[in-house]
Amino acid sequence: MYNMSMKNADLVFAGHDQRSYYNAVQLALPLSTMIRVPHSDMLFSFLDAVKGVNFNRFVKPIRSNNTHSHSRGMLVKVLLFAYMNRIFSLTDIVQHCRTDIRFIYLSNWEAPSKMAFSRVMNQLTVSIDDLMKELNLKLIDQTGIDPNTQFVDGTKIEANAHKNSFVYKRRILNARNNLYRDLSKAICSLNLSYKYQYEIKDRYNALEIWNIVQKLMDVMVADNIELQYGKGHRKSDIQKRYDVLLDYAIRLTTYEYWLSVMGSRNSCSKTDHDATFMATKWDYYNRSGITRPCYNCQIAVSGGLIINSDIYQTPGDTVTWIPFMERFHTLYGFYPKKPVADAGYGGYDNYLYNISHGIDLVQKFNMYGKEHDKVFQKRNPYNLVNWKKDEHGYRICPNGRTFDQYEGDIYASTRAGNLSITQKYTEPKHCEGCPLKEKCLMKTNKKGYKEVGLNVVGEELKAEARKQLDTEHGIKLKVMRSEQAEGAFAAIKEDMGFDRFHRRGLKTVKMEFLMVCLGYNLRKYHSWRLRRMAAVPHNMMS
Repeated sequence: MYNMSMKNADLVFAGHDQRSYYNAVQLALPLSTMIRVPHSDMLFSFLDAVKGVNFNRFVKPIRSNNTHSHSRGMLVKVLLFAYMNRIFSLTDIVQHCRTDIRFIYLSNWEAPSKMAFSRVMNQLTVSIDDLMKELNLKLIDQTGIDPNTQFVDGTKIEANAHKNSFVYKRRILNARNNLYRDLSKAICSLNLSYKYQYEIKDRYNALEIWNIVQKLMDVMVADNIELQYGKGHRKSDIQKRYDVLLDYAIRLTTYEYWLSVMGSRNSCSKTDHDATFMATKWDYYNRSGITRPCYNCQIAVSGGLIINSDIYQTPGDTVTWIPFMERFHTLYGFYPKKPVADAGYGGYDNYLYNISHGIDLVQKFNMYGKEHDKVFQKRNPYNLVNWKKDEHGYRICPNGRTFDQYEGDIYASTRAGNLSITQKYTEPKHCEGCPLKEKCLMKTNKKGYKEVGLNVVGEELKAEARKQLDTEHGIKLKVMRSEQAEGAFAAIKEDMGFDRFHRRGLKTVKMEFLMVCLGYNLRKYHSWRLRRMAAVPHNMMS
């Protein structure tokens, strides 16, 4: 058995003349030419999808005197084909480059090492957005989908972190407040005993306590006081105070460190600082309601292709809408006309953002589904959603009383900085003598009667969203969102087997998720190509 070079590498594949798929790869074949790859294999779809793409643009050029250095563009191409084939482990990719004829063809028989792929993936953390944009634009052009209509959804994917490595902000804040009180007592006692004048405050920082600790150490060194530890040794008074304040300084430093790591989040993981503990959906093995370290993964699907995807650290979907739309605009230069989403994305801020950027209100709002739920209407007659309205838009309670008495406004600033004005209304008799009063009034009501809030702008935005969603076209879009967006996540998690990240850190996790999305798109393109081959006669394809 020996190797021989062939000028046209594509002769190894079955089918018609494949020179249109030639990708400038020189292949050394074994003597046996019986090894054939069928024309319906994913490799042909992959080569067709990436034809004309210069992968060297997305990685740094090689600066090495090693004559055996691999082409970085070739390594990126192999990685993409591996993710298309649901192969995410670098060890498995290296093995396929030695045993799979398709990977051997793409790697030009060079058998790259695991470190070679690892270095390329580290570089892709910077250029993954550009790679996704170029490939998606190429797939959009070939398949002819309309990116203006897209279906948005999100899911939590577990991070590569230990489930018991949680750090919660609320616990740290409570412990820090208790530590502040202990510090005040210790510093006050120190001042009284040694005539120091350290300031007693409500809050301290770690640097201040470390300065006091250092001062006590300097005093012990100046007075030749030896530190005593262990059984049978008596500590001096100043050493006792030194040990206590040293422990406080270490604890306060730890608290400040974790608070800086979390930032605006409420939790993080010790093994992956960028992961946030989130409540995932219950399954057979997780019925206790515990949280797990996860990332919030958002996608926008159009025509079956994931044209936008990103990673967020917040568990809620509402706050991801604006940055997700801005990301799409940054990538493609325009805003989508009809991004359909469920009730997790609708809201006051997001609707105002859509109107200001020419985006239709085709996102459900909170309680939209309850308005069409007859069971909810029957079981919750005291919920404001189920109250009727008169011709002027005033609410009518289940007892038939009209809440039309204006009592003032509530001004608030939303998370996005928008002004929100809520008008308060009550009924003329203030619920006096109402037989349903005890059932209707909320427990937190201190005035003794019911008040109804009305946000005029918010109600107009909901009415516009309701108008677009309840049309025949809107109903079709809602059905398609369940099929495409949720179906894409089902395919990623179940078909591709990607339900947990392999890497740590926000940048590398984002790169990994976008590579998975590109692999999903390439698989979709393969299915589209097979359908096209089945519909077009073979002689016309050539």
